Amino acid sequence: MVSKQLKLKTFWMIKFFAGCMVFMLLSMASIAQRLEYGINLFSTSYLGELNNSTTFLTNVRYGGGLHIRKFLTPWWTIRGDANWARIAGSDNLANPGTTAILRNLSFRSDILDFDFLTEFHFREIGNRRNDYKMTPYIFGGVNLYRFNPKAEIAGTWTELKPLSTEGQGFLEYPDKVPYALTQIGIPLGFGLRWAMSQKWRFAFEASYRYTFNDYLDDVSGTYVNPAVLSANRGNLAVLLADRGRELSNAIPPAADGDVRGAPRNNDAYVFVGITFSYVVYRKTCPRWR
Repeated sequence: MVSKQLKLKTFWMIKFFAGCMVFMLLSMASIAQRLEYGINLFSTSYLGELNNSTTFLTNVRYGGGLHIRKFLTPWWTIRGDANWARIAGSDNLANPGTTAILRNLSFRSDILDFDFLTEFHFREIGNRRNDYKMTPYIFGGVNLYRFNPKAEIAGTWTELKPLSTEGQGFLEYPDKVPYALTQIGIPLGFGLRWAMSQKWRFAFEASYRYTFNDYLDDVSGTYVNPAVLSANRGNLAVLLADRGRELSNAIPPAADGDVRGAPRNNDAYVFVGITFSYVVYRKTCPRWR
């Protein structure tokens, strides 16, 4: 029953967001006075149980995508992005002697990220003599993203959600609800843009992507009884739920209810990189002045 409700909620979430994106793109095409098309290249990191201030830079990965931007005024724009990104985290990169090291969990996830953003540019830029050549800008909006955490064991990357490593969806743990792989978040960021020529723009930007989800890394709450986990999902689930004994047989197995994550803090991910945009002007419309 919970699974059906989750799938129905995800379906309507995707349908609503897709409708907004289609409406935005049609509006941009029909009333466009100035459009920009471009590419995004960025490094990525994530904030969650398997990453912290000491491992943030060590867990950097990469991503890229495409964007389209419509100027409503010289300062305000709407923008749509489609990105692919990879994030990762690992306990074995934490400071030696910490609890995280003993937990010994790790993951990686590929993310498909679709954004609908509003931007504010502090000034208009151009390549003529008296034009500003650079402007700072800020942006925010909503995004639809799909993630899929995996862990490596014996040289094979295994999807974690189907294993219910924290007992999600088990009758024995009615309070542990399965999480959806497709969700909505809030991207916020800032950047600097330069006019390279009449047609080309270059930008450096950074964005923080807030989620309403604590399972980007498949770690959130507590350990469950390994016998219950094995009965429901098999021995592989048990091996990937509690990996401390891979470090040493002296480490005791986690007990049912032991802390595994930090459920009060949602996960997030970060993009830092550059964009290149090509400007398209309508010949029938003058430039703003």
